[in-house]
Amino acid sequence: MTSATHEHRHEVVRQRSGAWLDDVAPLLSSAALTLLVLLFEIALAKQLGAESRLRTMLVFISGISILPVCTVTLQHGLDRRSPEAGRLLEAANVWCAVSALVSLALVAITAWASKGGVEFWRRAALHVAEASGVGYIVLIAWLRSACRKEGFLDRASAVLTRWSSRSTQTVALTFAFAAALIALFKIEPGNRHFNPVFSFFFPSLPGGFPDRSSLLLATLGAGLLVAVGAGLLIFERRLIASRPARLPSAQRAALAIALLASSVLSFDFSLASDPFHYMTVVGPALHLMHGGTLMVDTFSQYGPGPVLVAYLAFQLGPPSFAAANIAIQVCNLIFYALFIFALWQSSRTRMSAVWFGLVFILFWLSGWGSGQGNVNTAPSVLGARYLPILLMAVGLGARGGARHSPLVFLAGFLSGVWSIEAFIGALALYAGSLTLRNFRDRTYAKLAKDLAIAALPMISGPAALSIGTLLAAGKWPAFNIYLSFLSSYNPVAQFWSVPFDAIFWGWMPILAAVAIAVAGCWLLVIDNKRGSLQATSDAWLSHALPAAILTAITGSYFAGRSVDFTVVIALLPFALLFVPTALWLAGRALGGDRVATWLAALAAATVFWASIFSCLYVFRVDSPYSLLVHECRDMGRCTPSALGRRIADATRQELTLPPGTNVWALTDYDRRMVTEARNLIERFSGAGAKITVLLGASSGGHQMLSDIALMYARKWHTWPRSFTFSDELVPALAERILAAPVRAATGDLVLLRRDPSGLGAIESGILSRLRADGRLCYVGLGGTEVSGYRFWRHGEPPPGEACADRPDDGSHPGMAEHGEMAALAELIGRMRDAKGPVSDGPLDAPALERGGIHVPDSMRRKQYVFSFWGPVSIAKAADQFVIDLNNIPSSTCNWLLVEASHVAGVARVASSGAVSDEQASPIPASRAAGLCARNTGMVRIIVKGGR
Repeated sequence: MTSATHEHRHEVVRQRSGAWLDDVAPLLSSAALTLLVLLFEIALAKQLGAESRLRTMLVFISGISILPVCTVTLQHGLDRRSPEAGRLLEAANVWCAVSALVSLALVAITAWASKGGVEFWRRAALHVAEASGVGYIVLIAWLRSACRKEGFLDRASAVLTRWSSRSTQTVALTFAFAAALIALFKIEPGNRHFNPVFSFFFPSLPGGFPDRSSLLLATLGAGLLVAVGAGLLIFERRLIASRPARLPSAQRAALAIALLASSVLSFDFSLASDPFHYMTVVGPALHLMHGGTLMVDTFSQYGPGPVLVAYLAFQLGPPSFAAANIAIQVCNLIFYALFIFALWQSSRTRMSAVWFGLVFILFWLSGWGSGQGNVNTAPSVLGARYLPILLMAVGLGARGGARHSPLVFLAGFLSGVWSIEAFIGALALYAGSLTLRNFRDRTYAKLAKDLAIAALPMISGPAALSIGTLLAAGKWPAFNIYLSFLSSYNPVAQFWSVPFDAIFWGWMPILAAVAIAVAGCWLLVIDNKRGSLQATSDAWLSHALPAAILTAITGSYFAGRSVDFTVVIALLPFALLFVPTALWLAGRALGGDRVATWLAALAAATVFWASIFSCLYVFRVDSPYSLLVHECRDMGRCTPSALGRRIADATRQELTLPPGTNVWALTDYDRRMVTEARNLIERFSGAGAKITVLLGASSGGHQMLSDIALMYARKWHTWPRSFTFSDELVPALAERILAAPVRAATGDLVLLRRDPSGLGAIESGILSRLRADGRLCYVGLGGTEVSGYRFWRHGEPPPGEACADRPDDGSHPGMAEHGEMAALAELIGRMRDAKGPVSDGPLDAPALERGGIHVPDSMRRKQYVFSFWGPVSIAKAADQFVIDLNNIPSSTCNWLLVEASHVAGVARVASSGAVSDEQASPIPASRAAGLCARNTGMVRIIVKGGR
């Protein structure tokens, strides 16, 4: 009796398992065929010589839209016409994809083990792509021919039933994809631990981080995170079965706790900010404060929304990067809250869903900069950029089947005011959801009505912005100027985009998730309510589709700017697809489904691995963050009052312009320029609110020092500038600034850098106008870099007893430069005397120290090497070290070359990366002057190593 009961139960489980596998089979077949076509597309584009940026965007756009729709349509059509042929195509797609994935994984392993390195990987992987595409075409052609023979489909069906069941195909494809993801995550032939998937477990140098105790604590923490999530899932399932009436209140309580935790535990008290990125919103906000008009003469490439957020912050606190950082963090915290709510409403097991939502926020924090970065150092990576789009996704999921709702209207209005990117993203979500819903229901006439209703809130945002601008300034917004930023910031622009180098493939799960979600939603449309997936069609179109579109929008940043860690921008939207699916599989696994057990185990292992990494790098002692955990554990600040004082102290400290303590701070050179300018403003400006400041480029080559100096002085530009760097990207805007009806008056203060060659187009144009209209009368030095002048208009009495220009060639270094030269000489001496083995290739500070070369403390910022002027690039080739000092001002280049060429161990020096420029050491000042005449901003030092 017991045996019979057991067999019956096993049969029921098997049938249920087969039912859901039948439902997802077309989606897996579509995903497999999409992969094969993408490989063929990559190989074909390479053979045709397509430009790398266009090739990347072609692969990305087709992979998330055209290919999933076409492949699932093909599979569905064949299934309807001939189930046997459809089953055969499905198996062919899956096994060809498995073969391609395994082959690519083997090539990656071979590239790591062989001497061919990255180039071997690129060549061999391209051959695999070609072979996979051609092989698949040949196989399909043979199968098509064979299907015409009588009895072939019957024999093929028997073989598939025995050897290629859908459960086998599902497990094989999933695990092949996982193996390929691990092997291809990042191709690093020089990594002795294979790639970052494994190397983060090991210290970069003996006795360094992570040590065994840190790794053990991180592993225990990761196990706890996964165990709590699993426990909540089991508890919730039991609550559903035993006490369903208590379930809603328990789930709402879990939501409230998760929302509170996402805000309290995620706020970063360090307030670390990258000045260059923050000035994109800080500069326009300051311009608004001093009389500018948004979208008339005040612009940011990120749109009006983030500027208004920074403007509001400056009404509540002193204008500073710290105040702007708090405002941007508030946007991020709202994004986290909406993300948690979106997970809560899209999952049946909501308590475990919001828990894993918090875990994914931890993943997001740790992933920026590959564990070394801080997501809050730039304002443009999450909340301030994508908040209205996520609000639209939440509104579409929360409307309970209604096609329109007040929350959706609010999201549409907000996106229209926020930015062009938010407007396009929200419109794609709104129109995409309405279109597929009407296509599924075959209500084509209603689609036109729905789209007309949707257009109202979408258009109301730009309309309100336009009318408000007209009433406030008497002018319409200059949308043409704002949209001109897109010519520089787009996925194929040479200025902004970074070509994909085929090294980092950690983005594959994101592309796969979007492709499967899009295929699933389209299958619901073409199936016309006949398939079993229709029972959940509203959930797919209300939750999966908006999540997929949002993931595609955020993922497009990486597609256009292929810096590996930027893929984490799409991580939280990806979690809206991953977490509900993983919890659904875990629920089936708890019910005895063996296939779901394998897949849920794989998902749990992935979360466990990511949790180890996150716990290890976010909660370490020298973490780039200072979260509540760090403040309480390391600083003893555990009360609200103590934390409030911490924020106030951080803001006050920034206003004193202290030396930089992290890799995002101003370099010492930039800080000195800003400090000198502020001192001159305080001495000579009086009560005037606007000053002409012409400080030119920072050590990083960005036209921003004038803007930063005026921010700290509580003043702004005489000319209508917002952020000089981005203003120069739009020629029409730069022309408008220079043509502005500004008339400098005699006695006006003008600050000018001693080396005017660093001025950009706008500041050079302003200086030319000043010199055409009058004369600059010297009043004093701010230090060694900035001089103060009074303007004397032609034909008017001078503003003093005399007007004398002060010649200043800036050729003499200050004490700071001499100190930096001493530290550089110390580093060169250690390279010269190095005895330990140092691997060839690029070297950071840990890599140097593994070879016994200690980097002076004044030149080290975490794992990076910095000079007084900016970042330093170091590489080794054979017995030589190549040191590239970047962002060197032209006034410094001459003496630095001479000084460096006289350091013992320096074989050659150059002012560029060209071999033809290299000069044997030592060199005279006259030769250095000739080398520096081109103003490359670089000094190269070649050191003969000890071994």
